[in-house]
Amino acid sequence: MNECLNGADAASRCAFCGKHLPIVNGELRPWRAPNGEFFCNEFCADDAEEVRFRRHGRAERKAHQRDFFF
Repeated sequence: MNECLNGADAASRCAFCGKHLPIVNGELRPWRAPNGEFFCNEFCADDAEEVRFRRHGRAERKAHQRDFFF
């Protein structure tokens, strides 16, 4: 199989479950997470964040949300 096609196909899939991203009225309508990943819906985005939280022990925060005192 052609590697170029595999990369293009992977780019149009959910980062969590691997399903194709939704197309509504001919337009790609993915759910975009704050970190830039695309998901097929908000539930996959939430599940991916939960996995990330369990692995790292904390949620990803923006610089202005960090607590610099501890």
